[in-house]
Amino acid sequence: MNWNKKDYLDMNIKCHRGSPRIDPPVPSSLAASLTVETALVLPIFLFAILTVIMVGEALRFSSNLNASLMETAKKMSIYAYAGKNLTTDSPAGSIGGKVISMTAGKNMVITDLGKGYAEESPVEGGSSGLSFIHSSVMGPDQMIDLNAVWKMKILFPLPGINGFRVIDRARIRAFTGYDNTRRKDRSGESEEMVFITEKGTVYHRDRNCRHLNIKISTVNRSSVKGMRNSSGGKYYPCEYCGKGSGDNLYITEDGDRYHTKISCPGLKRTIKAVPISETGGRGPCARCGR
Repeated sequence: MNWNKKDYLDMNIKCHRGSPRIDPPVPSSLAASLTVETALVLPIFLFAILTVIMVGEALRFSSNLNASLMETAKKMSIYAYAGKNLTTDSPAGSIGGKVISMTAGKNMVITDLGKGYAEESPVEGGSSGLSFIHSSVMGPDQMIDLNAVWKMKILFPLPGINGFRVIDRARIRAFTGYDNTRRKDRSGESEEMVFITEKGTVYHRDRNCRHLNIKISTVNRSSVKGMRNSSGGKYYPCEYCGKGSGDNLYITEDGDRYHTKISCPGLKRTIKAVPISETGGRGPCARCGR
């Protein structure tokens, strides 16, 4: 039925005379407009709800990660005493030397956090997406500084926005005690304590030597050929991970190898404190051994 102006007037007159009211039908164009608006608004509403949920989960994960970082830093600060003051012959000294490293710190954080939880977290890449390359262990003032850098993944990436970079940090001073004996043994003879690494060929007098506390930098694969280390030498593929793929490579200022994995053994430093008589024939470090 096509309604015109006269039909509406007749309908109103009948209503005033007590006849049943007749509502005009909804135009088909209006119904189609409501369908289109619903189709447009509903996805936007759902996107907003999911975004709020995702941000809330990211904040919860960041809070849990901060708690794990602080707990790990406290444990490492206690083990620092064993790593510095006890010999490797004692179980405590051996364990302490192995725990005081950046790689060990990352493993302890993920274990405390829960690897399964980290894999299902809002971190892009799961547990492997947590980067600790900006951390330092037993650095200046004997501080343990754990920095976890990660990228929050986005369910619906937008042009120009593919994630948000987040940094969680825990910083605490290592408990190394006070050597009241001035390193004198029971026989009354003094013996200097030095620092060595498991595969190193020299010993170090300074725990903060840059050869022990290496600074890892991330570079692009296409630019590594033109880069030089502190001695002017080129970077060559690591014998452990140099054949790996990926555009991001990891180098050190004093090294001559580039790495494709941050967890490569060539980047680890397991530092032990030993008497200078137990260095195993190692020579002094050119930077701090003299």
